[in-house]
Amino acid sequence: MRSPTRHGQRNVFNVFGFPTTVKPGFGVFLAFLVFLYPFPLGLWMAGAVGIFTLVHELGHALAARMSGCTAHISLDFMVAYAAYEPRAPLTWTQKARIALAGPSLQIGSAVAVLLLNNKNPFSRADITISDATISIWWAGIALGALNLVPLLPLDGGAFVASIVERFMPGRGNDIVLKASTALTALLFGLCIATSNTELAPLLVFMLFMQYQALAAPQRQKKFLSNPALAPEGDPEFDTMIAASLLSAGEATKALQFATEAYRLCPADTNAFIAARAAMKLGHQSLAVQWLHIAQQSQFDSGRFQILMNHTTDFDQLHGRGDISDEWFAHR
Repeated sequence: MRSPTRHGQRNVFNVFGFPTTVKPGFGVFLAFLVFLYPFPLGLWMAGAVGIFTLVHELGHALAARMSGCTAHISLDFMVAYAAYEPRAPLTWTQKARIALAGPSLQIGSAVAVLLLNNKNPFSRADITISDATISIWWAGIALGALNLVPLLPLDGGAFVASIVERFMPGRGNDIVLKASTALTALLFGLCIATSNTELAPLLVFMLFMQYQALAAPQRQKKFLSNPALAPEGDPEFDTMIAASLLSAGEATKALQFATEAYRLCPADTNAFIAARAAMKLGHQSLAVQWLHIAQQSQFDSGRFQILMNHTTDFDQLHGRGDISDEWFAHR
């Protein structure tokens, strides 16, 4: 089912056609679980969490593929995600299916494993009969159900956002994110007031992610208004700024910004934006150089091809002897 990528990146695997990056933080997280629980429960819990986390993200990726998207999976410390790129705008029902597919496959797989071992997933006596059944139930069913809570960034919140999007196009995610932040803060306050702090760490983690999501647009606006515009070394943020400059018609500034961003952090996305900016300026040879750099710099195997599949900026390059025809094979 898995095989190392051709780029020699040992932490990147192919799972059912999806490039899957296993970052060092994910191993640290699993090791933390091993030591958190008594032996051998810790080993079972780490193994179950690792497997069902992958199953969860695979559910999202498969649903995204069925909706005409390309996708890749990334596993990191306490965070895992299936990022997908649609070839055409997704409907709210497609977004809803993708959101629910992860926890649904996770819960369904855990229930199936328990039933195949003649264990009733709804019987406390069957669940607690061994470390294996406890781990499968918690990692598969309990965590899957937790993800269905209707608060962002959980999948239940993404499902609600897709429904709100149906009635308020372009505003669903923002409305649900603000409501989720308020409700999460309220739940955290109740935990502290009642001294029931079991869920407090999770709520703090959610509040941190919610704050980052809420602050991102304002941070971007403030950053773009700064006359001394310079990259921060954060590839995700720097790529977003370069793309904003390119969308605003400032191709020269976008190329300069992306070039400096790549010097600070040699990320494939920075190189790809530099290539797009070079094309806008008519510098085809420079664009080709940046495309080769982007392909060589990609961390998630297959992401370069995903980026190529979703832009028409480089159509004029098709047929050149210094680029690969495979770049355009899936267009």
